[in-house]
Amino acid sequence: MARDREQVRYPARIVAGIVAAIVLCVWGAFQSYGSETEYQRQSADPYQIAAQFVRLAPVLAAIPENTVLGYVTDVEPASTTDSALLLSAQYVLAPRLLTRGGKHDWVLGNFTRPADFVAFGKSRGLRLQQDCGNGVVLYRREQQP
Repeated sequence: MARDREQVRYPARIVAGIVAAIVLCVWGAFQSYGSETEYQRQSADPYQIAAQFVRLAPVLAAIPENTVLGYVTDVEPASTTDSALLLSAQYVLAPRLLTRGGKHDWVLGNFTRPADFVAFGKSRGLRLQQDCGNGVVLYRREQQP
């Protein structure tokens, strides 16, 4: 015995409300996509993370993956620039670890302006190993006699 199927009919205002909700969701998705596309066009890479791969490529080639590097810079500690430089360097150099200061055998110098990198390192007990250009310098800790 086949059971008669009962057709459920919803009131027109409920159907209209559901249709309106669907239309608004689709419209909102397109608006979100458009505004995000425009934002990305204007602010593609504000901290220049992609450029760090090029800047730090010589360090990647020179330092083994299991190395812990010290980190020195010429920017104001705890500033936005300091954080951006350190975190982007950590990201690019992973799995190598970076720790602030020059207490390790290898030390990365990440500078924002030209300087006497030899004198900068010497004042911290570091010997210039390689000037990689673009403000990236690789130091070695001076051996204490």
